[in-house]
Order: sequence, then structure tokens, then C-alpha cells
Amino acid sequence: MQRSLYVGVLLLLAACAQNSNVPVPTSTTVQIERTSGEPRSQGDFSRVARRVEPVAETFCREEAPSAGRSYCDFQILLDTSPSSPPNAFQTLSRDGRPVLVLTSALLEEMRSDDEIALVLSHEAAHHVAQHLPKLQQSQAFGALIAGGIATALGGDAVTDDAIRDAMDLGAFVGVRTYSQQFEFEADWIGAFIAARAGYDPENGAQIFLRPSLQSGGGPTLLSTHPASPQRTALVSQAAREISQQQNAGLTPRP
Repeated sequence: MQRSLYVGVLLLLAACAQNSNVPVPTSTTVQIERTSGEPRSQGDFSRVARRVEPVAETFCREEAPSAGRSYCDFQILLDTSPSSPPNAFQTLSRDGRPVLVLTSALLEEMRSDDEIALVLSHEAAHHVAQHLPKLQQSQAFGALIAGGIATALGGDAVTDDAIRDAMDLGAFVGVRTYSQQFEFEADWIGAFIAARAGYDPENGAQIFLRPSLQSGGGPTLLSTHPASPQRTALVSQAAREISQQQNAGLTPRP
């Protein structure tokens, strides 16, 4: 049961990703930064990842100063599997180290380093905000409540299969009830991480407007991500807040 809950949460954050092979970028050559509007390459990804990683780790340690060393030791990977759809997600390694993954298919949709930086910062923000354990708790709570209701309504006539079905549905709804809230929170925190790494989060949010990536039909109870215009508006609001803090001589913080 515990394993199935964990896998379910990972699939939600992965948004249907098929993570079959996730190699570490190993390019050590000097990469030339290209003009915005051109498709991004693996070299662009490696360069941006090297710049975002230490900033995300510093941000994480500021938010969790008493956490163990590995808690904020981010590993950023590129999934080059041709079967993986356009996607990015945060997960944990076997030893609990936070892992950020971006697929080559999503990288091909990107047109600026700002977009790479915002997406990686968004995934780092999921870890900073502890969304994985919160989703696990939400899923378990939804399952227990739904199972209890099924038992109470069915009395002695309710079957074990019916209770399990109710618990599965409760877990499904429990996770999705909070998924959009967590996406908004990750967008907001991610904007601050990207800005502190020297990137423009507002320009980075243009990735949400790619026709192939936009959330269709607006948010609903069973949607895992908010509508794209809402996300770009939120990042724009965060960018204004970041600018105000910087003008006041402050280190930007959410």
C-alpha cells in the first residue's frame, strides 16, 4: 500500500512522464549562449543547470536550515529517451536526494535559457515546499475518508472490493484537490529561484504558452495543472515583487 501511494504521487508530479533512462549531462566544453527564439540544445540545458543548481541549493538551505546535507543536494538530469513526452518533474533518489528531471522533448519546445531556468526552478520549488510528502498525506487521507464512508453506507453488505474501489477513488481525488495549489506555489517560489540565478522568470513563463503544452479547458477538479494564462499571470506578479525587493536592496524572497 505504501509503495502504491508513493508511485501514485510520483506519477502525478511527473504528469505522465515515462522516465526510462535519465543520464547526467556530461558536457564539459564551453557553450556559447544563443539568441532567444532558437530551440535550446543539451549544451544550453547543461549550462543553465550548472547555474541554477547552486542557487536552488542555497535557497533550499535557507528554508530548511536544520535539514541534513543531502536534503538540499539537488541532482539535475536530462531524460534523453525518445519515448518520453514533453515534461519535467521532481522526485527523490533512493538515498533521499532531490532529483530534477527535464525531458529532451520539453527542451526542444524551449526558446530561451530563461525558460529552462524557470522550469528547473519550478521543480526545485516542489522540493523546497515539501510537496511530495504533502501529496502522500493528502492521498492517504482521501483514501481513508472514502473507505470509511463506503463502510458506513454499506454496513455489513459492503464488500472488500467495494471498499478498495472507494479508497482508490478517494486517493485519486485527494491528490488532485491540492495539485493545482501546489503548482501555483511552485510557480511563485520558482520565479524567485530563477531570478536569484540571474534569469528573467517572466520571460521564462513563455514556456507555458507553447500550443503543445497549454492546459486545455481551464482548471477543473481532476486537472493536475492550472490553466496556462493563470500561471503566466502569477509569474508576472512574482516578477514585480522580485523587482521591488531588488530595488530596496534586498535578496528576493517569496
